[in-house]
Amino acid sequence: MLTDILNGFLSVFDPMIMAVMFGGVLVGLTLGILPGLSGITGLAILIPLVFGMEKTLAFALLLGMYSAGPVGGSLTAILLNVPGTGPNAATLLDGFPMTQQGHAGRALGISFTASALGGVFGGVVLALCIPILRPIVMAFGSPECLIIVLMGIAYIGVLASGSPIKGLISGGLGLAISFIGYQQVSGLMRFTFGSVYLFDGVRLVPMTLGLFGIPPAIDLIITGAAIAKVTAKATASDLIEGCKDIFRHWRLFLRSSGIGTLIGIIPGVGGDVAIWVAYGSAKQTSKHPEKFGTGCVEGVLAPESSNNAKEGGSMVPTLAFGIPGSAGMAVLLGGFLVVGLTPGPLLLRDHLDFVFSLVGILIVSSVIASAILFLASAQLARIVSVRGDIIGPMILILVAIGAYARAANLLDVSSAFIIGVLGYTMRRLGYSCPALFLGYILGEMGETYFYLSLEAYGWLFLIRPMVLLLILIGIFGLSYKWIGALFSRVKRTS
Repeated sequence: MLTDILNGFLSVFDPMIMAVMFGGVLVGLTLGILPGLSGITGLAILIPLVFGMEKTLAFALLLGMYSAGPVGGSLTAILLNVPGTGPNAATLLDGFPMTQQGHAGRALGISFTASALGGVFGGVVLALCIPILRPIVMAFGSPECLIIVLMGIAYIGVLASGSPIKGLISGGLGLAISFIGYQQVSGLMRFTFGSVYLFDGVRLVPMTLGLFGIPPAIDLIITGAAIAKVTAKATASDLIEGCKDIFRHWRLFLRSSGIGTLIGIIPGVGGDVAIWVAYGSAKQTSKHPEKFGTGCVEGVLAPESSNNAKEGGSMVPTLAFGIPGSAGMAVLLGGFLVVGLTPGPLLLRDHLDFVFSLVGILIVSSVIASAILFLASAQLARIVSVRGDIIGPMILILVAIGAYARAANLLDVSSAFIIGVLGYTMRRLGYSCPALFLGYILGEMGETYFYLSLEAYGWLFLIRPMVLLLILIGIFGLSYKWIGALFSRVKRTS
C-alpha cells in the first residue's frame, strides 16, 4: 500500500503529466476569470478530448482545469466585483472594498495563498480519509443534509452588515425566488405566470451576474470614477503581506478549510453552502464583526480557504462510493467512464496508485494556479485604475456574454439585467444582496431535503443522532460569540 501511495504521488511530477496539467490549469483560469463559465463548463468541453488518453494524463487535464476555476474567479471578484464562479460571490463582499481602498495586492495575496493552501488541505484530508470515511459518509441521509442547509440559512441574518432585519427580509426574498418553477418532489409548477422560461426557475448564472455584476457597473458609469479611490497596486510587498495574513489568522484558515472539506464530503449539499457557512462563521466568531463587508482581511480569507478545500472533500464520496460530492464531480464521473474506470471500493482496491495520483494532481494544480496569478497580479491590478465610465460598460458587456454563454439563451441575458436592477435597488435601500443570494441558493435544496426526510422518516427524523449532533454544532456556532462574552463577564466579576 505504501508503495502504491508513493508511486501515485511521484507520478504527478512526470514531465508529460506536469505539461498536460499546466495546460488544464490555464484553461481553468481562463474559464474562472470569465463570468458565467465555470469548471463544469470546462469539464463538459474537455471530457470528449480525453478519449484514448492514458488515465493519469486524462485526469491531469480534467482535474487541473477544474481546480483552477475558483482561483481565477477570485480575481474578477476582487478587482471588478464580478464573481467568476458562483462560490466566488462571498469573496467580493470584502475583496472588492479592499480594492477600492487601494489594497488590491493584499487581497489578491490573501486569495491566492488561501486557495493554494486550501487545496493542499483538502488534498491531504482526501488522502487521509479515503480508507476510513465510508461509515461517516453513509450516515448522512436527507435529514442530515437538511440540517446542513438550515445551518447555512441561519447565517442569513449574520451576512447583513447593517440591519439584521433587512438581512432576513433579503434572505426571505431569495427563498421566495428559489421556489419559482416546478417543485422537484411533487412536480407542481409555481409562480411561473405561464412563462415556459420560468419552468426551470430563475437560473444560477443570470442570478449571480445580475446581482453582483450589474449594480457596481451602474455605479461606475454614474460616478465615472475609477474602481479604486486611491492608487491600487499589486507589488510584491503587497502580495507578501497578504500571504502573511494567512499565518496571522491560521486558526481561521484551518477552521474555514475544515468547513469546506467537511461540507464537500457530504453528497448533494454543494460547494456554495460551504463558502457561505465559512464566511458566516468567520463573521460570527470575529472580535470585530462590524468590519465585515467593508474590506476585512478575514472576509477574504475565510471563503477562499473553504473554496479550494471543498474540492478535496467532494472527491471523497466520488472516489470511494461513486456518489458525486458536487455538481462538478457528477460531470467528472463521465471522465472516469471515458478512461474505463468505475469509482467505488474496487477502484480503491485495484488502482490505489492512480487514486493517490489524483490527490497529487489536486494539490499541485491548486498551487500552480495560484502561482500563475501571483506572478501576473502586478499587471492585472492596473485595471482598477481605469475610469469608471470606461470599465463600467465593459463589465456590462462581460456580464451579457457570461449570461448568454452558459446556455446560448437571450432570455438569460434579459433575466440577468432584470435581476441587476433589483440588486441595484436593494443596494441603494440598504438591503443585503448576499443574503438574498444565499436564500436563493439554499431554498430549493432545503425544501427537497425536507420533503424527502418527512416522507422517509416522518417527524422522527428530528431525533436521529446525527441530526441532533448537527443541531448542537449549529447552535454553538451561532451563539459562540455570546457564549464567549458571557464567560468573559463571569470571569471579570469573579
